[in-house]
Amino acid sequence: MADVIEGRNLPTFQALQLDFTAHVRNPLQNPIPADIEPRRMAIYTRLIYNNIESFCSTRFETTKKILGTKAWHELIRDFVHRHQSKSPYFAQISEEFIAFVATERSDSGDAPFLLELCHYEWLPLYLDRMVGEIPPYRVCDEPLKATLKTSDLVQVRRYEWPVHKLAPDYQPDEPPERPTWVMVFRNRADKVNRKVVDAFTANLVELLRTPMQAEAAAAKLLSDQDLSDSARRERLSVRLDDLIELDVLIAT
Repeated sequence: MADVIEGRNLPTFQALQLDFTAHVRNPLQNPIPADIEPRRMAIYTRLIYNNIESFCSTRFETTKKILGTKAWHELIRDFVHRHQSKSPYFAQISEEFIAFVATERSDSGDAPFLLELCHYEWLPLYLDRMVGEIPPYRVCDEPLKATLKTSDLVQVRRYEWPVHKLAPDYQPDEPPERPTWVMVFRNRADKVNRKVVDAFTANLVELLRTPMQAEAAAAKLLSDQDLSDSARRERLSVRLDDLIELDVLIAT
């Protein structure tokens, strides 16, 4: 008992831990630690890999389909083998996976859209876990005249690649001339939605992070256009109505 309390056996135990985790991370490269039964070691190795792979395949479903089974498992095995996670929480594996793709796969020959696709697939999970509340609903009869604010439960992202279209049968070699704007949001029913929007809507939502009269906000973004045009005002009013109904914009 005294040996345990004084920590005389700690270096040996740490060495065993390192050998154990090294084998779990890459069983083909690192031998099974001495004195551990291969059958038991195989159970641990398989359990850890399968849990990580299952979580990633659920979150990055399109990525897995595009890569195919062999390349997907090679990617996950590389992730398990090389990445040093900064978070101990299982729910944050997807963030760790994106960090791995962003910083440790630059010379791997991956598809150029891989990082953006992974981020696009991860965003709904981020919104699902985001802390925040939407204030009580207020009727807005004249949205252009109302003071509006973007909900805290909204994220807008600009992607160079058409992430919403990528599929096994659609993998462009070059990004299009125009970027893709994606808005992800959680509504009052706690349902997460994802919507592709145009640049004007994306910039309007970002501008209204600070409460502002909607007409003034639109004028800032459309400085070269006449907001007195009745048809244009009607289109803007309809768009604002839609964003309010989606719980993206809040009437204050």
